[in-house]
Amino acid sequence: MRAKILSSTSSFKGVTYNTNKTQNEKGELMRLRNFGYLQDAKEIGPNEVKNFLIAHSNRNSIVRHKQFHAMISCKEREYTKEELTDIAHEWVDKMGYGKNPFLIVFHKDTANNHVHIVSSRIDKEGKKINDSFERIRAQEAINEIMRLNPKQEFNKATNTLQEFSFSTKAQGKMLLENHGYKLKEKDQQLELIKYGSVQGRIPISQINQKLQSYELDKARANQLKAILDKYSKIYKTDPTPLFEPKHGSISNKHIGYRSDLGDFLSAKFGVQLIFHGKDAKTPYGYSLIDSSNKNVFKGSEVFPIKRLFEAGGKQQEYQIGKSKTIDFIGGKVELRSAFNDFSTIQQGLEHHSLRFERREGDTYLKTSQGVVSTKDILQPKQQQALEEYLDLSEEHSSGQSQEEFDLIPILHVANDEDDEAAHGRKRKKKRNGDNEITR
Repeated sequence: MRAKILSSTSSFKGVTYNTNKTQNEKGELMRLRNFGYLQDAKEIGPNEVKNFLIAHSNRNSIVRHKQFHAMISCKEREYTKEELTDIAHEWVDKMGYGKNPFLIVFHKDTANNHVHIVSSRIDKEGKKINDSFERIRAQEAINEIMRLNPKQEFNKATNTLQEFSFSTKAQGKMLLENHGYKLKEKDQQLELIKYGSVQGRIPISQINQKLQSYELDKARANQLKAILDKYSKIYKTDPTPLFEPKHGSISNKHIGYRSDLGDFLSAKFGVQLIFHGKDAKTPYGYSLIDSSNKNVFKGSEVFPIKRLFEAGGKQQEYQIGKSKTIDFIGGKVELRSAFNDFSTIQQGLEHHSLRFERREGDTYLKTSQGVVSTKDILQPKQQQALEEYLDLSEEHSSGQSQEEFDLIPILHVANDEDDEAAHGRKRKKKRNGDNEITR
């Protein structure tokens, strides 16, 4: 997840840029907040939004560039527009713009889902909102929301280098880039850059030392050859270029490729198919990152790229299923869905393929970012129902009848809720305003 502060202007061009996206059906207005009398309007034009922001900002005659424009993006379709909007709203609060008029617009015209936020740098008192180190704070706020720990991520990346077997320095770099780092060689060290700053350094000698111990795993290469031979005849093999989101007149930057075959291999076998090419042209080669066996293979060691493209598949697309690893936000959404959208707890948990860990009397939801206490996600009576379900589940594994196991009811909190939850919603409604609308 990435947060980026975009250019400031005095004319709020960010409103025009984003409303043009909605009019061209490339974007969608997701949220409009603190726009006073405009909140009651059924239809709002871009000029009305701009004029409101200009009038709000005219409280300060000193600051010239009063527009606040930012973007929050995720990798590919990792988050839905609703999830990104909720993340962006929380981020706006953390950055100090939550009480200002702001709009959130979802863009769907690039390979990566992303939202734009437009607001004013002037608060209701006519003072400029603090922008010191805002580019750094922007990413730190996202990390906090997503519960990311840059130090732990760096340690995980360095551990990957130690665990995997690879034959070239380029493959070692590819493993690190796969963790989301930009790399820069400096003074015989590799700088790992993420979230706008250097997160750590790895001696290049450490990578070179790994190369000396490399030995091709021929047995695994033959297995992968058979897998590619079989499934390249089923799923589409042609790679689709991926690009960074485009801003204004800036050209899209080519960042890689994807294919239906690659999506299938990743989900089914834990193998990443990474094509190599330039300027979105037909790839000249590919690599395989075999996470299951901790190997990196050159494509030529396994299956010639020419044969891969010639296979072509039966034009069958691969739909990513529910075996996909979930992160904290996704897990939070799906755990609540398991309670609210299904007739039994078992149906909900099995539908979302949720996994739990129980230790020291507490229950934790497993995610790709670690475990999180279910007490931080569920209401008290939902938590109690989950504990009872898991207790019965453990008993079932020791011989309890399946009928009793299947009939554990869902607790619909909407029909049986505690006073604190109800009062909490009332407080939230009062804080947000009775006339608040979501678009």
